[in-house]
Amino acid sequence: MRFPAGAALALLIAAVGCGNDDGTISPTVGPVTESVYASGFVKAQGQYQVYPTATGTVLQLLVKEGDTVKAGQALMRIDDRASGAGERSAAAQVALLERNAADNGPVLVPLRDAADQARDKYLLDSTNYRRQQNLWAQKIGSQAELEQRELAFTTSRAAWVRARKTLAETRDNLRTQLEVARNNAAISTAGQDDRTPSSLIDGIVYDLMIEPGELATPQKPVAVVGSAENLYLELEVDEFDIRRIHTGQQVLVTLDSYGDEVFRAEVSRIIPLMNERSRTFKVEARFTQKPPRLYPNLTAEASIVVHTKENALLVPAAYITDGSYVLTGKDGRTQVKTGLRDMEQVEVLEGITAETRLRKP
Repeated sequence: MRFPAGAALALLIAAVGCGNDDGTISPTVGPVTESVYASGFVKAQGQYQVYPTATGTVLQLLVKEGDTVKAGQALMRIDDRASGAGERSAAAQVALLERNAADNGPVLVPLRDAADQARDKYLLDSTNYRRQQNLWAQKIGSQAELEQRELAFTTSRAAWVRARKTLAETRDNLRTQLEVARNNAAISTAGQDDRTPSSLIDGIVYDLMIEPGELATPQKPVAVVGSAENLYLELEVDEFDIRRIHTGQQVLVTLDSYGDEVFRAEVSRIIPLMNERSRTFKVEARFTQKPPRLYPNLTAEASIVVHTKENALLVPAAYITDGSYVLTGKDGRTQVKTGLRDMEQVEVLEGITAETRLRKP
């Protein structure tokens, strides 16, 4: 637990002021605030590390530390020649298949012409076959002529069916190949995005962790990006105290960079999963009174106010012995019931009054 230094000092002076020449003191009546100690850091909303997904040499940094960026804005260019060649190859394949799959393209036009010719021959042979049938019905011509006309008709009909089928299958295959090629080109285009890592949010570039000429890999972050305005506290609370914390509680904050100056915040979120290694819970707090300038990762210490009481009977914590006893009179020992406490003062609910003289153990 922790209490602002100024308030604690005032309470301590008040307690000492009630002392006597014989070394005894009397309890004081005043406000007491019980709080839970927490430590942590300042974080920027949405703060994250940028990892490239392509391996290559950094050709150019497109931003610098402190620059404000928009979502989607490129941060740097990475040279990945193999991916670049793959992208050009994919684009060329798409262009070729778009020409071939077009109705007036070099592949489908000859097949359509062949189908049209097969149709025309089929129609001609069909007409000749019907005419020969009519003649044969009038006993004109011969059986052989009729059979020749029938054979030509069935042959041309089969040829027309094959030509139409070839045209349809080729068109479908080309369209399927074109769709696959377009998907491959989209993947290659995404690879271009991989070679120019960009910001996911509107924010500020807090750090660039690589220089031009250095090798970028997916295993190493290259930048840190976060909100430019929305900064908050990420605190760690011990597992023994977390049950006393809830959203909306006031937080008194000191930052190493601002010395003993106290700022105010409010608990906004409790992460309900304990860190098994540190046995702590993460608690987020939003500033209600914040410093003039804030930076991510500033060290913070905080007192989360759990209870406050205005008129409490208080004794210095050092005067409580064995957890619930005070020394009274010359050799007396009185049991008391305690309530709220901070780092310096303990509230006494029962056992003594404001007139009781106390000796220090």
